Amino acid sequence: MSEWNLNFRNTGFAGLKLVLLISVLAVVGCMTTSRPSRELMPTPLALSLGLSHPGSNCLDSLTESLVPVFIISGRNVESESGQLDPFGSKRSHTPTLGIAKVQIGKGLTKDELYEETIKACNKKKALVEFERMELNETPIEIDPWHVKDDLIRHRENPWVQALNRQLSESEQRNVCIFVHGYNTSFIDNTLLAAEIFHYSGRQGAMISFEWPSESSVLGYLADKGNATFSTRHFRRLITNLAKECDIDSITIIGHSAGTPIVVNAMRELRLLENDLTPEQVQEKYQIDRVVLAAPDMDLMAFVNAIHDRFFFFFYGVAVYASPNDKALGLSQLLYSEKRLGRSVGGLEEWERQVLMKVDSIEMIDASRMDKDANSFLGHSYFHRDPWVSSDIGSFILGQSPEDRKLVREDDDVFWAFPEDYPDRLLKDLPEVVSTAKK
Repeated sequence: MSEWNLNFRNTGFAGLKLVLLISVLAVVGCMTTSRPSRELMPTPLALSLGLSHPGSNCLDSLTESLVPVFIISGRNVESESGQLDPFGSKRSHTPTLGIAKVQIGKGLTKDELYEETIKACNKKKALVEFERMELNETPIEIDPWHVKDDLIRHRENPWVQALNRQLSESEQRNVCIFVHGYNTSFIDNTLLAAEIFHYSGRQGAMISFEWPSESSVLGYLADKGNATFSTRHFRRLITNLAKECDIDSITIIGHSAGTPIVVNAMRELRLLENDLTPEQVQEKYQIDRVVLAAPDMDLMAFVNAIHDRFFFFFYGVAVYASPNDKALGLSQLLYSEKRLGRSVGGLEEWERQVLMKVDSIEMIDASRMDKDANSFLGHSYFHRDPWVSSDIGSFILGQSPEDRKLVREDDDVFWAFPEDYPDRLLKDLPEVVSTAKK
């Protein structure tokens, strides 16, 4: 057999594999639809066991079934306020602001919704329903030259006023920002943001950063370009929150193709603020914890961001990755480079050394998960798997990997879930658990 024929066969096999993967992705995408309602997501394990979790004391906050989600969207507006989804999938050079209202547990009493929230079960009675969307009629003007000044410009904007009002009425002045992934719709992203806020005890405020996804499985490359475009919008959101809002802390949760937006925005902001110490930038921006779930990001680009000290903004960064993530397997084939969210077992020694030197960055192997939460793509585990969502909650509370009962080999970068993870969680807290079960 000639060398040409051998190369052709190898190339043909790789091409066939790529076509098959694209076909699979075209069928299942990121497993999202544009349903206006769905079942409440599975209960995080720690919450169902009665252990410490952001949602542990949520009973008092369940008096109102409508959950507000503050929207900042880089999508173009196609219809007026009053439509469930007023946005298209194209870019807008000026972000649009709005507030979505999501109903959680309609028809249930406060106690029934609380039971649904903390109970581990395969089928939830509580529904999450998109109720309405209200666009902010006062646009936000963006001057591209205003980067580092401290001038207050938007304090009188109704959206900013509503956000500050909600923070003032909450026991905690925390803002959680959710940055969605590829092939997702506005409605799905808003429902998920509301669920995250619900399981966080509904304290503070939830912002959904709506970058312009094509909402199409064939729009992957366009989505990656749109994510790059949205980096500056996200950076401006962070700087304006620091100036315009009375916030004690910010939590950021990024998923999939949304994670490079977070990392690159923080990297750029760090370069702009290179005259400030880590303590000064943390004091200025009040960003506490950052979660990067199944990040669809070039591994070496992440290492570059580390070299540029993007992590100086935060007290902690948690990266959740899995070698079983088929969606990122396709991304890796397309780009011919390792993806951060699929880097378990694939780090070169120099990459491992860089990651080991930064104590505030935790690399977590999410491949050993709750057996009941396995999905075909293995890409949405951060909210579908009770083990992972539980660990995210504990990370946000500031618990160390050891306290969260994760394990790690001495020479490994990645923390992992032990097979007896639930038993280990219970072992050191028998009194708390027994009290919760009474």
